[in-house]
Amino acid sequence: MPSAVRPKTFISGAGLVWRWQRILWWIFIVNLVLAHFAIRGLVDRVSPALAHSSASERLVNGYDLTAVMELAVQPDSPLETPGPVVFHYSVVFAVFMIFSTGGTLATYVFDTKPSTTAFFEACGHHFWRFVRLLGYMALAFIPMGILIAICSAIHHSIDDKSNSPYPAAYFSGASSLLILLLLMVLRLWFDMAQVIAVADDETRMHRALRRAASLLKHNFGSLFWLYLRISLLAWIFCGLGLYLWMYQLSPWSITTAFLLTQLMLIFWIATRLWQRASEALWYRQYQAVMVPEPAYPRSPAPAPVPYSTAMN
Repeated sequence: MPSAVRPKTFISGAGLVWRWQRILWWIFIVNLVLAHFAIRGLVDRVSPALAHSSASERLVNGYDLTAVMELAVQPDSPLETPGPVVFHYSVVFAVFMIFSTGGTLATYVFDTKPSTTAFFEACGHHFWRFVRLLGYMALAFIPMGILIAICSAIHHSIDDKSNSPYPAAYFSGASSLLILLLLMVLRLWFDMAQVIAVADDETRMHRALRRAASLLKHNFGSLFWLYLRISLLAWIFCGLGLYLWMYQLSPWSITTAFLLTQLMLIFWIATRLWQRASEALWYRQYQAVMVPEPAYPRSPAPAPVPYSTAMN
């Protein structure tokens, strides 16, 4: 695509997220509610053990790893088996996100205020397509798992043969960066397949993946730089938040710490929606440039996407 007509979607994508910010707040509220129920059992078990114990000060006024380990090895440990409950609610949230993605992308692609009926119709219309796409993604992660295992084996081999720890550390850093970049490209590929499925009402996910791969191949610099910039902002903000939480807040600033972590979560969700909005806007502008309107009038055709039909 010529640089003169390359879509500029970095700021415009943020504008879309701001304009339809109700999506952000709904995701945050659902996450907050599910997180509350996920840790409720752990809180109920830990509270009786620490409410009347002098050792609780080691956790209230700071984080003492030894105190946590002592609590974990008690015969009736309150820290026992929190995993399955947390996992179950995580699965519920993942299903919710897959379900809501259709309505979210439809809102960003058409950039029109949806009714509640239209939004949930788009969610249901694309849900099983995105489930199938998730299956393709699981298959795509198999080579990544093999690559990670190979890099781990090479790292251990270098560490065993070298008298200095630096070669293994350098290899670990380089391989981790490479794997991270590959994972980002993989995520971007499937993101664009979802956008194509919504924008063009594509029912065959293998075809959407092929079209997304072609788009990514011919516009890699534009798309990846758009995706990377937003990711960098998310990492920088969350890293700053973790620094403030760990080193600047006092152990007694419970309310401030809670508000800070929720602000970090809101920003993380917002940057992810920013990526999706920018991808949808990029594709919309890409279609406008690559497939211009004909000079002659043409007969109207019914809209292929139920979302847009419901809004009319």
